[in-house]
Amino acid sequence: MDLQTERLKIRNWLPDQDTAAAFGIYGDERVMQWIGDRTVDPTPAATQVRLERYRQRTAADKPPGMGCWAVEELRTGQLIGNLLLVPLPNVERQPSGHIEIGWHFNPAYWGQGFATEAAQAVLKYGFETLQLAEIYVVTLPNNERSKAVAQRLGMAALGTTHQYHGGTELSLFKLTAENWQILIAEPRTVPAKMHKDSVYSDF
Repeated sequence: MDLQTERLKIRNWLPDQDTAAAFGIYGDERVMQWIGDRTVDPTPAATQVRLERYRQRTAADKPPGMGCWAVEELRTGQLIGNLLLVPLPNVERQPSGHIEIGWHFNPAYWGQGFATEAAQAVLKYGFETLQLAEIYVVTLPNNERSKAVAQRLGMAALGTTHQYHGGTELSLFKLTAENWQILIAEPRTVPAKMHKDSVYSDF
């Protein structure tokens, strides 16, 4: 993976060099309250194990081209987040046939539009390179920041569901390839003051 936006670089994880910065994400309860079982990584060593898992999953995910990637701020070279595009697991935690996009960012970088910018690049990759027909977002129903970002990405709100991630109640959003083409043909301008970054996904 090697994507670049105006302010960001999206690349493969390098656990040996990324662990310290990533611990600023996965060792923070403000992030982890929205992820999985909400367990905060207690040590950098635990985060390194997590990054190795992300890297291995990226190599193994089917269909190919899916994965979890580090997000760097170009201006500083600082690692600030994680962007994922992965198969969405169903109630039995088996592949549902759907693909989800999600992100986890260091709280120091919330509110600057980074999650939206990174997600737009990965949506483009998913629809134009991987030729996906549709991409989903799932988020805990009380994660208002996450839901707002999904809407800014042009995703349609489908209400709540218990179909994914072991039956957890989640808010569901979807963007189709057809609607993506409409969005890029008529891009919407989002004022800087409206940007609100978020973290979400049960990954």
